[in-house]
Amino acid sequence: MTNASPERSGHESTTHFDVQAILFDLDVTLIDSTVATERAWTSWGGLMGLSGYRHTVHGLTAQSLVNELIEESRRAEALELIARLEIQDTDGIQVKDGVRELLQSLPAESWTIVTSCTSALAAARMGAASLGQPEHMVTADQITTGKPSPEGFLLAAERLGVDIARCLVVEDAPAGISAGKAAGAGTLAVTGTYGSNSLDANVVVESLSQIAVSRTPMGTLRVSINN
Repeated sequence: MTNASPERSGHESTTHFDVQAILFDLDVTLIDSTVATERAWTSWGGLMGLSGYRHTVHGLTAQSLVNELIEESRRAEALELIARLEIQDTDGIQVKDGVRELLQSLPAESWTIVTSCTSALAAARMGAASLGQPEHMVTADQITTGKPSPEGFLLAAERLGVDIARCLVVEDAPAGISAGKAAGAGTLAVTGTYGSNSLDANVVVESLSQIAVSRTPMGTLRVSINN
């Protein structure tokens, strides 16, 4: 099991996770793509004839949303359209506070990304944010079932060669937290799209700038969260 033990000093609380690897979500966790995402989906809704469609669901794959909203005969068309709109619209995408510093502090073999984006969309958004892609990244087009299924996180742990029970999943959406829990990992949620009351994680933070990582004497990662 992931070791998560809260320690208190004065009025501040610090939580430690001792883990082998960290598995990050991408959108709204590492990068802020909310405005671009909502623009693309709003355009998509209009072009697909969904009167008044407003995109409010985050953390699911495009395929899952298309399956919910569009009749089967038009799903291929709908999926191709949203893929094109999202890849074309990257204006305003940027890295979130504390992310570059955090990722630079991690050994390359000890972290990766598990995203509901396709490979092409992830590349476009990370390029727009000037964020390099990690090795072993898992994208929506590499798995059969997206979040809240644990498949993506289990595949990421396998690719990294680590035990999923010794991983920390970092997410911003309920679907991602559910996926991390179902996989058997520890979970850390970042508020933004959702408030803390909607995020049933082991620990909830407002920013990844609250996180610091060091090496333990056993060679694992100690993830310290200042609450």
